[in-house]
This record gives sequence, C-alpha cells and structure tokens, in this order.
Amino acid sequence: MDQPIKKGLKWASPIILGVIPIGMTYGLLAQQAGLSVWTTLGLSILVFAGASQFMAVSMMQAGAGALVIIAATFVINFRHVLMSASLAPLLSPWSRFQRLLLGATLTDESFVLHSLHFPQGDTDPIAALTMQFAMYVTWCSLSVIGFYLGALIERPEVWGLDFVLPAMFIGLLLPSCRRRPAVFAAMSGGAVSVALYLLGAGNWAVFLGALTGATAGTLLEERA
Repeated sequence: MDQPIKKGLKWASPIILGVIPIGMTYGLLAQQAGLSVWTTLGLSILVFAGASQFMAVSMMQAGAGALVIIAATFVINFRHVLMSASLAPLLSPWSRFQRLLLGATLTDESFVLHSLHFPQGDTDPIAALTMQFAMYVTWCSLSVIGFYLGALIERPEVWGLDFVLPAMFIGLLLPSCRRRPAVFAAMSGGAVSVALYLLGAGNWAVFLGALTGATAGTLLEERA
C-alpha cells in the first residue's frame, strides 16, 4: 500500500471509531421515521453532514416541506463554506478537482485535522483525500447498517430510542456553549423557534430560529 494512502487511513481511523455510534443511530432513526433505505442512504451520499441529516429526518417526520428542509440545511451547513475557504490558500498546488473533492466531503472532524497538518506543509492530496474517502464510505455504510438494525426493533420507545434525536442535538449543542456568543446564539435561536411555532409558523419556525441564532451569535462575536 502506498505511503500516502496508509497515512490517510491512519488519520481517518480515530474519527471513524468516533462516528460509528452516530452513523448507526442516524440510520436507525431514519428507519423509525418511515424513510426508505434508499432515502436514508441518499441523504448520506448527497448531504454527508451528521447534524443536518438528523435535523432533516426530524423535519420529515414532522411533515415539513422540502423547501423548509433545504433552507434549514443550508443555514446549518454554511459553516462548511467558511471552513473550506480557510483551507483553500494552503492548497494552491492542488488541482481544482482535488480541492472540489475536499470541500464536498469536509466535516468538522476532518477540518480540525487538516488545520493541524496543512499549515505544517503536510498537504499531500492523496493522503488527505484518502482520509475523506474512508470517512465518506464508512458514514454511508453505517447509515444502511443502522437502518436495518432499526427494522429489528418493533417498539423503539421501550428502549428510549424516541428520545435519541433530542438527546443527539443536546449533545451537539452543549459542548459548543462555552463562550457568550454561542450561548446567546443558542438561547435566541431557541426562543425565536418556540415563539414562532406557538404563533403558527409551523416548520418554518426551525429555519427562522436557526437563522436568527446564527445572526445573533455572529454579531456578538464581532463586538467581542
């Protein structure tokens, strides 16, 4: 096996171990929400973003329209545009296609690793894209495995699986709330979502709340 490929697989291994329960949980929840295995896998192939996929499953289960889901996904995933832009100046030797592949498969975890390696000159495209490919294939595979495991569970509420989705979002949110802008963004976004939902905004409340929270957090960050 070529050295760059081995390096990329070594980089990917700890991340893959960490996402195994998350990927399987996504597939399980998608099955319990009534999605087909092809829709479940399709979301992983086209979106490849854990938090957005969990949110999409939740909104589909609640009967949200496609436009609302797409808009909310765009807001949540916009950070990937910023992450890609911050890495791009370090990848001038790469071809445009290689940079496109990296940007399309970039995740929060891989961004952290690339942010450590690339500034030190460790920018081998084969190693970096091997890591991305390994994570991508693993996530898609786990989605299908979780889906079929979910089909074996007749009463998910007995196992507390009906609370897995809220618990997942709480787990994603709390580690981020270490600074005032993040706390303010979470509180303002949540308050607006709840208020708009009670006023009859339906599933648009989620999108508008996310947009409000992101804007509020950004404005406070700039003042800090």
